[in-house]
Amino acid sequence: MLNFRSDQDNLQVLGDLVDLPGINLHDSFRFRTGQLHFLHKLASCLKKGENNHLGVFVPGYGKTITALASFVIAKHLGKAQKLIVFVPRGNLRDQYADPIELSRVLRNLGSVPLRFCTADSEKTFLKNSSTDIIITTYQYACGKSGNEAIKRFAEHHSCMFVYDEVHHLSDEGTWAIALGRLEHSCSIALSGTPIRSDNKSLFGVPFEIRNGNERFYKALHEVQLRDAHEEGGILKRVSTNMIDYKIKLRNIESGDEIELSLSQMQEMADSDQDIDAFLARKKMRFHSVYLDSLLRPAFVRFQEKRNQWLEEKQRTKGYNNSFKNHQMLIIAMSNNHSAAILEFVKQHFPEFISARIGQDIPAQERLVLLQQYRNGLIDIMVQVDMIGEGTDIKPISIIVKADLVRAISKTMQQIFRGMRYYTGFCKKQNVCDLFTSNDAALSQIFDWLLSEQQIGIKLSAKREIEFQQSRTAIESIESWVLADVQHKGIETLDWELFPDKNSSIKQEELIEEHIIPPSLYIDISSNAIDIISLEQQLRQECSQLAVKLSLNMKSQGMNSDVKGVHFESKKKFLKSQDQMNLQELEDKRNWLMKCLERGRLV
Repeated sequence: MLNFRSDQDNLQVLGDLVDLPGINLHDSFRFRTGQLHFLHKLASCLKKGENNHLGVFVPGYGKTITALASFVIAKHLGKAQKLIVFVPRGNLRDQYADPIELSRVLRNLGSVPLRFCTADSEKTFLKNSSTDIIITTYQYACGKSGNEAIKRFAEHHSCMFVYDEVHHLSDEGTWAIALGRLEHSCSIALSGTPIRSDNKSLFGVPFEIRNGNERFYKALHEVQLRDAHEEGGILKRVSTNMIDYKIKLRNIESGDEIELSLSQMQEMADSDQDIDAFLARKKMRFHSVYLDSLLRPAFVRFQEKRNQWLEEKQRTKGYNNSFKNHQMLIIAMSNNHSAAILEFVKQHFPEFISARIGQDIPAQERLVLLQQYRNGLIDIMVQVDMIGEGTDIKPISIIVKADLVRAISKTMQQIFRGMRYYTGFCKKQNVCDLFTSNDAALSQIFDWLLSEQQIGIKLSAKREIEFQQSRTAIESIESWVLADVQHKGIETLDWELFPDKNSSIKQEELIEEHIIPPSLYIDISSNAIDIISLEQQLRQECSQLAVKLSLNMKSQGMNSDVKGVHFESKKKFLKSQDQMNLQELEDKRNWLMKCLERGRLV
């Protein structure tokens, strides 16, 4: 079940030599190889009317860029007018909803400015039908009011759906029913691990039947771990540490004692669950001997890595002064377990700053602690299923897995929290050390991880040799010198910032088409327009103008106040200010300015 690659993946794509519909890359931006394969195949399938697809990309490979590029292609081909991105609740939303990052991506793709909003409520995007991109959570989209609002929006526009981290979305249950009510013209599902621990099928994902009745997901393209390691600069290398420990058992009736290691107990037991049940009943995972056996080797390695980082910093004379040092993540099996681990860490390793987050910690405190961890102010975080997809803390380079989870998809998502490549570390330091107790099921997953890594590194080395050979050939050609040039003529070229080969649309034309209000004349390089921020800006401007108008009228002896100005506005535009969309707010602003010029209400 780990291999989803189809035979079509052997197709050779000509890369940038083949144009992608609607894509006009700017500056030095280039797609990664896997992104390019996926987008070329997507464009081909959309042209043939095949509209629903799955893309499998390891975390850190650039699913956000792939999703936005897919929409630009679908929009250019006339397959979709709008994009709705569904993500799990939490930090993942920041990957799409950051205006600066979104603007940078759209600019690099050569897209014209697009309006977007995060959909926590239906007020904004329903009244602003010109919204191009809606970023929402599965939870909101499947709630009663959110589902109805998105349904109304999708009924009036041709929409492309992106199901991000689709392994959260089973085709059974209330979420699938709710999303099934929404109309869309095309869709892509994205995930690094498109399988579920409960073996349920995924919603919106194409599949095919093999071996009689066995169901396999059909990915349009899959980027495997080996591919990411071959390309380099995407994932850290992995080092696994399986800790075996011994426990002493005493028979309460006979008084006899025996000493067994965990691996010996597993050999004697019928299943891994038997061992876990026994250890849970005896609370062995809370015992200081167990914690010391598992954690001390991890902390020894942690200190080594931090010392190496400091040595590298001194060697480079503070070159990486702005980068963070190594951090550790400890995964506990329960809130009580995490509290016991934190107490042990604080007692035995007080030189490090440590904290924990879990459902028993107040939400606001969790947010503060997580932000401090992000900023590198906390060295060790103990957590229970709180740091998941989209939590991009790249300096994490040691993971201690002290919980009971063995499911492939869940375990991989946990491990991926520490596998993203971090430019703040040199290549030698970009290693994620995994520590866990000796476990047969986890050992299989770790063996597969290491195997993929070795294959990828070997492929990378082979590619480097081929590259050096080609360089040698080029250098032999370059040994020839230029002897003469025949003059043919002169051509004058006009250069513009971020030229769009596929469109001659200028910013003035965008304003005339009411895509950008005149008062919000912005640099075209700002390609992502946050309509929520624009609404707030216009409301604030209208409020300030209303105050000025009221004071102006009072100075002339007129009976006026701010409430009266807004009341007259409501009579004129038939809406209160908080119910107005961007164009109506722009109209109110112009009206207030006109009133100020004349010194009275007009």
